[in-house]
Formats: sequence, C-alpha cells, structure tokens
Amino acid sequence: MKKTVTRGVDLPQEMLSESDATWQRAANGIGLTELLRMGSRKILEEAVKAEIDEYLQRGRYERVAAGHEQRGFRNGYRLTTIDTNVGPITYNRQRLADAPDFASAYYRPHMRRSEEFAESVTDMYVHGVSTRNIKKALRAVGGRKMKISRSTVSRITVRMREEFAAWQKRDLSDLKVAYLFLDAIRVGMRMGERGKDCVFIAYAALEDGSFETLSIGLGNSESDKSWGMFVGDLKKRGLKDPLLAISDGNSAVCSAIDAHFPESWRQRCVKHKMENILAQIPKDKHDEVRGLLNRIFYGATSLEQAKEALRIFKRDYGKVYASAVSRLQDELDQSLAFYMFPARHWRRIRTSNRLERMNKEIRRRLRKIGRHPDENGCLSLIYRLCTEYQQNKRAFVADDLVHAMWKKLREQKREMITQFELDLLAA
Repeated sequence: MKKTVTRGVDLPQEMLSESDATWQRAANGIGLTELLRMGSRKILEEAVKAEIDEYLQRGRYERVAAGHEQRGFRNGYRLTTIDTNVGPITYNRQRLADAPDFASAYYRPHMRRSEEFAESVTDMYVHGVSTRNIKKALRAVGGRKMKISRSTVSRITVRMREEFAAWQKRDLSDLKVAYLFLDAIRVGMRMGERGKDCVFIAYAALEDGSFETLSIGLGNSESDKSWGMFVGDLKKRGLKDPLLAISDGNSAVCSAIDAHFPESWRQRCVKHKMENILAQIPKDKHDEVRGLLNRIFYGATSLEQAKEALRIFKRDYGKVYASAVSRLQDELDQSLAFYMFPARHWRRIRTSNRLERMNKEIRRRLRKIGRHPDENGCLSLIYRLCTEYQQNKRAFVADDLVHAMWKKLREQKREMITQFELDLLAA
C-alpha cells in the first residue's frame, strides 16, 4: 500500500481522494493536533456513510433489491461541526430522508459536543478548574475557534445531576457490605445564604475488597432525626446489616446505627476518641499521654496487649487525670471492637480516615467554586468527587480464613460482645 509521509506521520493513500488534494497539501507543515482534526473529519464522513449504507442495505447509486422495501434515500450533505478533545471538527455529513427509524451512532439532532468532550469538561469542573481556565485549556488544544461559555459548562454538567438523581434511588439489596463508614461534613451550599448544611455520606467496603459510595444526603444538623432518616433510607433501599459500622462518637449516628442495623458490630473512630481524651489533658502533656494512647489503639498486636496498655494508662493517670480516664472508658468496647476482626483489616477499620480524606477533598473543591445556585448542584458535585475517589481503590483482601472469621462474628456476636465487655472491665 502506497503511503505519503508527512512529518513522520504515514498517511494511507486510500484516505486521499482526488477531492481531498487540498487536505494533503494542508497536512504538510501543520501540527499534529490539526492533523488529527483533519483525519477525524475524514473518518466521521466515512463512518456516517457506512452506517447509512448498512441501514439502506445498498451502496450509493445502487437500486433497491427485489423484494426489499424502500427504507429511505440519501439527501445530500450538510456541514456539521462537533467539538471534540482535539478541537472543533467540521465535516460533510451525509443526510438521510424518509427514514424515521434511522439512528446514527455518530450524530444526533442538535448535537454539538461528543460524549467524550462533555466528560472531559465535567472532569475539569469537578477537579476544581474554573470556567475561565476550562476555556484556556480547551483552546490550547482546539485553537481560537473553540468556544465555551459558563452556560455551556452548566448544560454539560446537567448530566452529572441526572446521574446523581438516579443513583440516589438505586437498589442496594445485592450489595454485600463488610464495613460501613458513616460521616457528615458541614458545607456552605446555597447562594445568598451564610449558614452551613450537613452533608451525610455513607461509604462501604464490600466483601470483594472494593470500595463504593452508597449514599449522600442533606440535613440542617447532625440531629437524631436527620441521621435516622439518612440511615433509614439505606435500609429502605435494601441494604442488609453490615458486619461492622464505623463512625465518630456522635450520639445521633450511633443511635441510628443501633436502630437500623441491630445485627452489626459498631466501631467508634479511634482518632476522634483520642482527640476527646486529649481534650482533658494539659497541652504540655499531650505528647507524653498520646504515646500511651497509641499503645492502646495503634501499637498493640493483639487485644491482650491493648488491655495491658489500658491497665498502665489507668494506673498512671487514674488520679491526676481522672476525667481523661473516664473519657477513655466511655464506650471503650466500641473503640476496641476492631481487635475482634482480621488483623490485616485493622488499619482500615479502626478509624474513619478514609472518609476524612475524601471530605478534605470535597471541602477543597467547594471552596474553589463557592456556593451553588441550588442544593442539587452541590450534592451532584459531591457525588462525582466521591465516585472518582473510590475508583481503583481496594479495601483489603478477603480469603477463606477472613470469610470464616466474618461468619463467626455474625453468628456469635452477642456471646462475643458479652465476653469482650467483661474482659475490658477486668483490665
């Protein structure tokens, strides 16, 4: 096959029809991006022609075969422009008349932007790129002809809202959740208001080791009613009791977990627990006390070691810092519940750090764009950030031994918790 070489790019001769002589001449001395646009134009033209040939079941200038019905006819060409990741492409789109059933895979009425282009704009918007910088980025690729306005970005991101609305109502009954993380963040949401709202987030580690955001909700505070409605909605959509639910020490979320997931173990985030204990200690003693607390929550390799560190802490600080020891003993069984689970999972389940890191990214993004015109736009953006955060992340590896331990934790929960509480009282 004869080829024409242009700046290191081999162009098949078949692509160069006589009418495209100017295309080849223009290709000499231009940049790669412009060359890609030219090639894309040719490919689009040929692709539309091919699908029309397939739909009509005949090539150009061919008659309808005997016994076949007339399904439409070619009706000239129309210059059509579509914005893509390599800039705007204008091509001669072949038209089809009297063919109401025909649907092109490459073109639809009033279409200006490809799905990939819209996805790119959405991604830039989600990751904190302003509308002005989106314009600059796209013009760097597409040249000065690339035009995009704030309203265009808004229309493209409508897809994000529609996706979020469907996701909010999806069925959760088929999910096998091992560990459920619950948390809330306060964000400034609506334009023209100064107050902040609570955004509730549920994030799960599934039994196959993957992460998945389960739900995002809204409330004006972390009240019993708000948390109860949010967790209750998970239950209504079919979510089965997770093996372990992880949260901070907020009484409302703890009550919601107990009310809706009675068969679940509960783990209180040890990071928040330590902060509450240290709040009862003079600041100049924090480093010293934190070292002993770390031996209880992080440094122990078994529950027995943690109980020994607990005894030392109570012995050394029981009198001088009685309020701190009281904070430590409050719901201690829920703070140390992770020791009952596979050791390889402790790092993942003893804190809500994974949600905390995601919350930090959400706050960073929302600070850049300020308040939204409406709450759905804000929640949709948070949804997109959450789903991007979970991509390609693995929670853990669950082998047969882990599944056997999980089964025991489910079936013997009451007996194990009773013994667990007695052991901690004796420590």
